Amino acid sequence: MFKRINIILFLLLNILSIGRVNATDSGSGRVHISGMIIDTACAIDVNSIDQTIDMGVVPISLIIRDGQGKTKDFSINLVKCILDKSEKNLSIKRNFKITFDGYNDDNLFGVEGEAKGVAMRISDSDGHIAEPGTALPAGNIDTTDMSLKYTLQLVSNNKKLQAGDYTSTIKFKMDYY
Repeated sequence: MFKRINIILFLLLNILSIGRVNATDSGSGRVHISGMIIDTACAIDVNSIDQTIDMGVVPISLIIRDGQGKTKDFSINLVKCILDKSEKNLSIKRNFKITFDGYNDDNLFGVEGEAKGVAMRISDSDGHIAEPGTALPAGNIDTTDMSLKYTLQLVSNNKKLQAGDYTSTIKFKMDYY
């Protein structure tokens, strides 16, 4: 038993002395650092995120005669964009795709409420018509005007017309590259 205690003490003293030798190396070390630099996407202005557009009062006779009501312009304003100059094209541009989504009524944006026989149509400044859940063709963001401009219009969906109040909720998502 005495011999076993001596061996254990001997081992403990050796471990403690090794620990002291290693302690002198405790003042040095290495730190490996890695990272990535990215181009920050544009942010959407808070006033553009939740918009309410009043389409006004539209006579049913206008929908019957023209198949559509008057247009309302709206825009999505971008802020905090970091844009660089492309070597091939010296103008400052970035591409984006925007997707509007909502209740699909034969590739138009459906409405809810008492009104029947109408839906909403959205088109971009190039005349492309948005379909629910489908991205519009890629566009460019130009620093001279940081607004993405769209037109909203009440149109006939070729179903029986009925006068009344209506609402529609349309979401949008922007992919920026």
